[in-house]
Amino acid sequence: MDTLFILKFLISLALGALIGIERERKREGAEFAGVRTFILIAILGTISAYISQFFPYFWIVAFAGLVVLVGASYMVTTREDGDVGITTEIAAFLTFGLGVLCFTDEGLQLAPIFAIVITTFLAVKPQIHKFAHRISEKELINTLKFLIIVFVILPLLPNEFIGPLEVFNPYQIWLMVVFISAISFTGYILMKFIGPEKGLGVTGIVGGLVSSTAVVTSMAARVKESEFLMKAAVFATVVASSMMFLRMLFEVSVINPTLLPQLLAPMLLMGVLGIILGIIIWKRTEIREMDAKLKLDNPFSLKPALIFGALFLAILFLSKIANTYLGSSGVYIASVISGVADVDAITISMALLAPKTISNTTAVTAITLAAISNTVFKFCIALFLGTRKFARNVGLVFFIIIISGLIVILFL
Repeated sequence: MDTLFILKFLISLALGALIGIERERKREGAEFAGVRTFILIAILGTISAYISQFFPYFWIVAFAGLVVLVGASYMVTTREDGDVGITTEIAAFLTFGLGVLCFTDEGLQLAPIFAIVITTFLAVKPQIHKFAHRISEKELINTLKFLIIVFVILPLLPNEFIGPLEVFNPYQIWLMVVFISAISFTGYILMKFIGPEKGLGVTGIVGGLVSSTAVVTSMAARVKESEFLMKAAVFATVVASSMMFLRMLFEVSVINPTLLPQLLAPMLLMGVLGIILGIIIWKRTEIREMDAKLKLDNPFSLKPALIFGALFLAILFLSKIANTYLGSSGVYIASVISGVADVDAITISMALLAPKTISNTTAVTAITLAAISNTVFKFCIALFLGTRKFARNVGLVFFIIIISGLIVILFL
């Protein structure tokens, strides 16, 4: 007996059961399929793929038979209860496909991943519907415009350096814009999906992925409305600002992993330390939920993307010129200035320039200084847009974070 085939059979059975259990829990009225049916559909896919070794395309015949059965069942159920939804029926066809995949060696590795993704989408139906209603028409149109530019315009851009100093590469510039926008968009979608009203933890962590500056600005305004929100606002501000360091670390890990051994210590220290201090503040506050009233722009809007692209290009030029005429000290000055405006642009610039134009040590120091510069800028926001007490509490935590980062880069 073929042991490998038995393994494939069992995995197919398990994946069918996974999707079937989810459908069973959502089963209403006279829907045709539950746990047992989905298990059998997955097994049918695997067995039909096995038989196709001897009778080519047998799996196509088996799938056609399944389509007829599901179609007949659909007609009966819609006639009985008037429900025209086809989610369960589509899930059945996908389950058959997973069963077929399980029979192939490569598919055996992919099928469990696909099954988990499919089951997740089926399970979060209420959240998906809620999210869809939270997306405005303007946000949807802006996203579509940006995606058209990404998948239509980006491939057409020249992937070569143009002009002086060899820093202007249209394809590379726009690819980095897409990369940063995608990170922000992930946080933006999560915020829309979960909702800022779910609590301060969501506001701090997810808001920090989109824009920690926006979170600080929002918290400064809230604490000015009521001193009672002080500790809660400080918590959200600290956590969002700490997420910035982890976000920068992720960006570098994608763009230039060779910087990670040196960058890991300062970024991880400042990020984790900030989160720990935030948790301490969280335990001392009586407020667990608060509408942050965050105003986050869609990261896939064209205007912010173009502004970031222009800033990113300007920083590339500035950093290369500064390094040429002033050495590493010029790069540090540029990073401190740039960090006030946007840490993502300076982070990616340094990651791209190292190690050809600047050394890895210079790049890591510059990125850390930019993060510190941005943290100081956020303290200024807390001071001028919030209250003095809010700024003092936030400033104390920021001071500890900044000192820890400076100590680390002194030993680089």
